[in-house]
Amino acid sequence: MDLPLGIIFGLIAMLAYGLSGAIAKVPIKKLGAIRTIFFRNLFTSTMLLFIVLFFIETSTFSLTYILIAFVISFIGYIPFFTFFKAVKAGKIGVVMPIANSSVVFTVLFSILFYGESLSGIQLLSIILIIGGIMLVSVDFSDLKNSNLFNVSSGVPYALVTCFLWGLVYFLFKIPVDVLGPILSSFMIEFGSLFFSAIHLKVLKKGFGVPQVKYWIYIFFVALTGAIGTLAYNFGIQVADVSIVAALTFANPLVAAVYARLVYKEKLGSLQYSAMGLILLGIILISYF
Repeated sequence: MDLPLGIIFGLIAMLAYGLSGAIAKVPIKKLGAIRTIFFRNLFTSTMLLFIVLFFIETSTFSLTYILIAFVISFIGYIPFFTFFKAVKAGKIGVVMPIANSSVVFTVLFSILFYGESLSGIQLLSIILIIGGIMLVSVDFSDLKNSNLFNVSSGVPYALVTCFLWGLVYFLFKIPVDVLGPILSSFMIEFGSLFFSAIHLKVLKKGFGVPQVKYWIYIFFVALTGAIGTLAYNFGIQVADVSIVAALTFANPLVAAVYARLVYKEKLGSLQYSAMGLILLGIILISYF
C-alpha cells in the first residue's frame, strides 16, 4: 500500500468533488436535479471514454466486472435521487449533515469486509473529519423546528442517501481491483448517465437542451466530477478505502469555501470551527 500516494489522490478527489458540488448549484436551479445529472454525466462519460480509448492497451476487460460496475452505478444513482428528495422535503440544516456523514459507512464496511485496520491517529483523524463534515452544514434552529420522525422532515430520505453513498464508495474497490481505475470510472459515470435518462423517461420529462450560458457550468461540473471519480479510484487502488474515503468526503470544506468566495454566503462561527476540525483531521491523517 502506498499511503502517501493514496492521500494525494484523496485530496484531489476532495477538491474536485467539492468544486463540482458547489458549481452545480447554478444549473440545478435552472434545469432541475435529474437533467443536471444527465447532462453532467453526458460530458463526464465522454471525457472518460477518450481516456479509456487512449489507455486501452493497459486496460483489463472483464464482462463480469463491467456488469458489476454498471450495477454499482445504479445503486449510486439512487442516493442522488433520495438526496434531492431530502433537500426538497426537509431543511438543509437537517438533511445535509446526515447525508454527508455517509463516510461512516464506507469506513465501517472497509474495516469489516476488506480487513483494513486504522492506527489510533488515523482513527482520531477520521473522527475529526466526520465531525467537521456534519457540523459544517448543520443548523440547530432547523433541528429544533423539524419533526425528525416524519417523511416531511426529509430525514428518512437523508438516511437512505447516507447509507447508500457509504455503500457505493465502499463497493467501488471491487471493479477497480480488476478493471483498473479508468475503465471503472467510465462504467460508473456512464451508468449514471443511462439511469438518469431512464428516470427522465419514466417521469415523462423532456431532456430540454440547456441555454448556452449554462453549458459552461455543466462542463466544469462534469470536468471536476470526472477528476474526482478518477482520483478516488486511483486512490483506493494504492491505499486503504477508509483513508481515501475520509479525505474524499471532506469535500464540504471546499464547497463551503467556494460558497463564501463566489456566492458570498455568510459562514458562522460553527462553520469555521467545523472547517478547522476537517483541516486538523486532514493534517493528522496526512502526516502521522
